[in-house]
Amino acid sequence: MLQVLKDQSIDQRALYYPERMMPTFWRRALLVLSVAAIPAPAQQAREVLARLDRFAPTFLAAKASIRSVTHTAVIDEDETELGTFAVKRYAPGKLRFLIAFTGENAKTVVIDDQLAQIYYPKIPEIQEYNTSKYRDLVQKLLLLGFGTAGRDIAASYEVRELGRDSMESQPASHLELIPKSVEVRKQVNRVELWIAEGTQCPVQQTFHYPDGGYRKVTFLGVQLNPTLPASTFDLPKNVPRKRMN
Repeated sequence: MLQVLKDQSIDQRALYYPERMMPTFWRRALLVLSVAAIPAPAQQAREVLARLDRFAPTFLAAKASIRSVTHTAVIDEDETELGTFAVKRYAPGKLRFLIAFTGENAKTVVIDDQLAQIYYPKIPEIQEYNTSKYRDLVQKLLLLGFGTAGRDIAASYEVRELGRDSMESQPASHLELIPKSVEVRKQVNRVELWIAEGTQCPVQQTFHYPDGGYRKVTFLGVQLNPTLPASTFDLPKNVPRKRMN
């Protein structure tokens, strides 16, 4: 999770990629009885959202390895990055988020209530962005599915259930989300979300952009409600900081 903001100072891909700053349909049934035996997509979507409603109060934290693929449509090119992910609920309605990419373009992103910090170890420098104006957008997109109640998803998106898939060797419900907000659709016009039936957390998110590009994030080895000390989200001390907005 995880591209999110577009502004004079914060690009839609900034939080995951700050250097750029910030269908399966039902087959026609052969028999009337077989149609009657299959729940309608809307009913299936409601069932998935109801599961998320039951799960949300129990969510405290999660961590995983991640694989992120960003497709840039204009040049038909993919960029793959690997890293680790952690998220923790530290107060009602408030989450702290970290993603640490490794490799040649290593960077660590930490997002709190109104602040995004991006640490570039090779410079070294920590860039700070005030995200207070975008808090709602960040919650709607970046942390989609991690402890989010189904009713909150339904309030922000038109939801359609696309079927049941096997993702990373586990059954997952495949949802399509269309943002209701015009402003959100300017950034992301469609989201595909695969919710693992075991953890009720995302195993994959795909954000489709108006320009034809997309970002696909796969969460590997998700650990639900691990103990995450506050230091998990600390960036190195004594590193120069730069305010970006």
